[in-house]
Amino acid sequence: MPEAGIASRTPTLTEVADAMGLLERPHGPDGRFITWAFNCGADPAFREVRPCRKIAAEIALSWGHSQETADAAESIVAELMANTMQHVPMAHEIGSVALVEASNGSLVVMVHDRSRARPYRRLDDNAERGRGIELVQSLCRGLGGRLDALRDKDGRGKCLEAWLGPCLPWLQRGSLPRY
Repeated sequence: MPEAGIASRTPTLTEVADAMGLLERPHGPDGRFITWAFNCGADPAFREVRPCRKIAAEIALSWGHSQETADAAESIVAELMANTMQHVPMAHEIGSVALVEASNGSLVVMVHDRSRARPYRRLDDNAERGRGIELVQSLCRGLGGRLDALRDKDGRGKCLEAWLGPCLPWLQRGSLPRY
């Protein structure tokens, strides 16, 4: 029972994950870059997706982004993590998710894995799967952004950048943190 005058509240999922040391933050003063890792080879229904997408939404809201942007970030993290888990063949591979606030105020969701395969939409309209990338692109476009796939410098992996808001010009984008 809490003491009189002391408010009791349940901590957010982000606060719990942070307290457990699961979230990594930059040493910069603004704290607008945060990243965490996940197991790529897990079953797509693995319980890891739900907390990761919820963390993304909580962070977006705590940084002052709209509910629409937070909802888009939540859906994008879920779709890109599920794709990674489905298509990265090694159970021991680790992927990572990062949220970055670009200098123009856009929220950028970045999902990294060590697979060389680039994402694509399957052309079979009767298929039950294969529309995740199209959904992510649509969410990005709806907020004035876009989805980009960037290869790692060593050629052994890729990072998907989902811009939720206007993209920075290519020259300025080099200043986004890489992990």
